[in-house]
Amino acid sequence: MIPEDNLGAAIRLEAFRDADFAAYKTDRKSMTGGIVMLNGMAVSWGAWKQGGVSLSTTEAEFVAASEVTRELLGLRGMLCEVDVEPALPMQLRVDNQAAIEQIAGEASSLKAKHVNAP
Repeated sequence: MIPEDNLGAAIRLEAFRDADFAAYKTDRKSMTGGIVMLNGMAVSWGAWKQGGVSLSTTEAEFVAASEVTRELLGLRGMLCEVDVEPALPMQLRVDNQAAIEQIAGEASSLKAKHVNAP
């Protein structure tokens, strides 16, 4: 769906994702939640328990970012199959500075040494 006044405009995919470190006290698993927007309209959203146990807030946020990146790439692939090419770069919004630095490869900390970022 593209509003008439935006015909010909670039297609934008943007995701907002957050994690709650060790939200589940019984098994210490973190919670992930977020939304994916296509030109400002929600196309995917949800909240769920992460599959493994994160050792830090940074790791929980990194896992959440990884999950939404797969989702963005999947949506981009579906759009490309119908000859709709989303604008690059797609936007990923994460609210944890340590996770942002880890993802960008700018920093590494002892708490996240076991997490591999490209």
